[in-house]
Amino acid sequence: MKMRIAENIKTLRKQHSFTQEQLSEALGVTVSAVYKWESGQSVPEVKMLMELADLFEISVDTLLGYDRQNENIENRIKRIGKFVAERDFDEALVEAKKALKKYPNNFNIVYTAANVYMIIFSDKKDKRAMNKAIELFYSAIPLLYQNKENSINEASILNLIGGMYISAEQTEKGLEILKKNNVCGINNATIGLTYARLGKTDEAKNYLYLAYSDNINSTFRMLFGMMLMYAEGKSELYLEAGNVLVNYLDNLVVDKEKVTFIDKLKALIFAQLAIITADFGKYDEAEKNISIAHQYAIRFDSTPSYSPQDIKFIDGTDLCAVLADGSGEGAVGAIENLVFEKTEPGEALDFVKNRFAELMNK
Repeated sequence: MKMRIAENIKTLRKQHSFTQEQLSEALGVTVSAVYKWESGQSVPEVKMLMELADLFEISVDTLLGYDRQNENIENRIKRIGKFVAERDFDEALVEAKKALKKYPNNFNIVYTAANVYMIIFSDKKDKRAMNKAIELFYSAIPLLYQNKENSINEASILNLIGGMYISAEQTEKGLEILKKNNVCGINNATIGLTYARLGKTDEAKNYLYLAYSDNINSTFRMLFGMMLMYAEGKSELYLEAGNVLVNYLDNLVVDKEKVTFIDKLKALIFAQLAIITADFGKYDEAEKNISIAHQYAIRFDSTPSYSPQDIKFIDGTDLCAVLADGSGEGAVGAIENLVFEKTEPGEALDFVKNRFAELMNK
């Protein structure tokens, strides 16, 4: 076992937001003693090691041998994941229980075990499994200081708990948790769906509309990003991503003869496609794409509309216009700011910009 006691004390102290002075007060030792431990000049006595481990909510062997401990934990988590992937829940549960017994204060173990119980509940509707999952998820929250995965935090854990309560038909309890932890509207769709299933259409409406508009914005960014990603990788899939995005936006519009916010988005897409096709040496296609972009831009800028009521399924007048592309006002300006200025200089960009300028000057 590799001993890293000095480094571990320092790391754990900082993870718990202790200064050396605060740690010395908590343990009843001098600041000098803490300094010597962390600098490797001395090692805490056995009793003090136990007090340190208790304070940091870890085992003494974790404190003494962090490398080996992590390796053991990672291997156990991999085994649990393998059994879950094979849907061998009995073996996954056996491994999870063993891991919890040995490492009861390790975040990754507790969180992994909680997920095993949650999956069993989801698969078998076993409420005992749900209760154990909730117990473990709550136990994982105080251990979050050990977590290194940015996507996992207190809100995400509480949302898993809220989702389980809803699945178990403890709806009000689940909704209360989801609404309290609805960071950036992440739970809007689930809350809206739950209210709709309860027949509470007024409550469902605003959550679902907000989720819908967020989905439009995120889908646009996702497919636009894929278009750029494939183009950068010299893959012809850029065109498929662009076509899927255009078709998706077309299907959102109530009246295709009416000017809508979608026209501005399509102007951006075709302007970007123009640069990509020119970069691929397809100048005829590039000229066609920038011409289409110009048509959409002029059409939008002549009578700009950001009304969400132009989009299918949104029939309320009390919903604010939440559709946004972050490019400012006007489609022509958006092409210049969001497409031309964000593209690396080169022959393809020059060709498209010159053609766009000619179209604007006609």
